[in-house]
Amino acid sequence: MKLPIKQIATVISLLALSTHLQAAAASVPTDLATVAAPGSTVLAVLENMEYLRGFKGTDFSFDSEVITLENEKVVGKHKLDVKISEQGYALIEVLSPKTEQGRRTLIRDKDLWLYLPGSSNVVRIAPLQRVFGSASIADVLNTSYLNGYTVVTSEQTSDGKQLDVSLVSNNAKATFAKIELKYDLEHDRPIETRHFTVSGRLLKTIQYKSFIDHQGKAKLEKIAIYDSLRKNSAVWIRMSDYQTSSYPETTFSKSGLRKN
Repeated sequence: MKLPIKQIATVISLLALSTHLQAAAASVPTDLATVAAPGSTVLAVLENMEYLRGFKGTDFSFDSEVITLENEKVVGKHKLDVKISEQGYALIEVLSPKTEQGRRTLIRDKDLWLYLPGSSNVVRIAPLQRVFGSASIADVLNTSYLNGYTVVTSEQTSDGKQLDVSLVSNNAKATFAKIELKYDLEHDRPIETRHFTVSGRLLKTIQYKSFIDHQGKAKLEKIAIYDSLRKNSAVWIRMSDYQTSSYPETTFSKSGLRKN
């Protein structure tokens, strides 16, 4: 069974809020020499970028609301239940709207599988379909600054309150060859990231709007994603009710996707 790209684009775009947590769920590499000098301000910033997005060494879950706007008008609203495994696998279930309720998507490494209620099929989403249009948001948020990128330049503003970091991908096939990060050192929070192609074309911009406290540690609460190819569109993602947990292995298996 093969779904038309337009039919699955909305579903895949909902994965944005979960796939950006996968890298954080995995262990941070022990060799960070290619990223930043141990003990440096830059390394501390990149580590915080990972763990604002999740937890290390445990399964966890959160609720989320995804709002899509066109010309400042809401054109889509979804509520999701998201589970992330310690290995970085993700299971996302649509809670609303009612017309999409029960849709579940499983992400394991580079594989993405979609289950539609009322169908006996579990559909594999092709790489082309994953990066089409709004689906490429998932690639933005799945970025691991520690695992996949090398710091090229870093500079603090004259007042010492902001750090600007430029990174390049270690993988020539990565969707985003370059990332520019603006970070608020005074409040220990990201301000904005800009994601570019290898030719230097800006594709996506993320603005980090608000944060919540979870057991004494900051977690992302609200972000806005802007597509440079669609000037009048934006996706707002709100995350809440972070919970550490422990799930059976079958929760994140293709065979169990229909049963969860």
